[in-house]
Amino acid sequence: MEEPSTLKILTLGDASVGKTCIILRYAEDEFPKSTMPTIGIEYKTKQIKINNQMVKLQIWDTAGQERYHRILASTFYRRANGIVLVYDLKSQESFNHVENWMKQIRQKADPGIEIVLVGNKLDLVEEQDFTQGKDLAASYGIPFFPVSAKSGTNIAEMFRTLTDMIVAHNPKLLNPNSASNPETISIKEKKNIEEQKCCV
Repeated sequence: MEEPSTLKILTLGDASVGKTCIILRYAEDEFPKSTMPTIGIEYKTKQIKINNQMVKLQIWDTAGQERYHRILASTFYRRANGIVLVYDLKSQESFNHVENWMKQIRQKADPGIEIVLVGNKLDLVEEQDFTQGKDLAASYGIPFFPVSAKSGTNIAEMFRTLTDMIVAHNPKLLNPNSASNPETISIKEKKNIEEQKCCV
């Protein structure tokens, strides 16, 4: 039995916007009670079924601190198929930094990489007006998703949409001979990070 095709997905955004929590919610259906900033880079994997074929999503987590994302090498972006660009719906500063992240993506990622813009911490927002996020996403020609890593709202839908976009852009990524349990979740640690968590 052949291994399912692997899609590399990066999560980018400022520190404390909830990147790790989004990944944990999707991969493990968990939300950590206590969190510490992510240090360095690691990834988790989850297998899902697309068009009756298995695909392994390799979802990379990164530190959001400026000193880390400045030095993220082009090798980190190499062969990435998709990007989840996250900001905090309660932080105008993190939203303002989306433009800087997009510049870095354009400089280092492969042309044509699929991107979704994500506003996290939906559960903390009282007035749910997402015009700002929708307009910015529209200006880049990418989808926008307000999500909550805490409640899980829109998390699975967001990853599914991104995966569908990736496969539609390059159907050859699918392995026609792959087959396994779509609910299987495996976890991989990259670069032993003692404590990784985010969302405040």
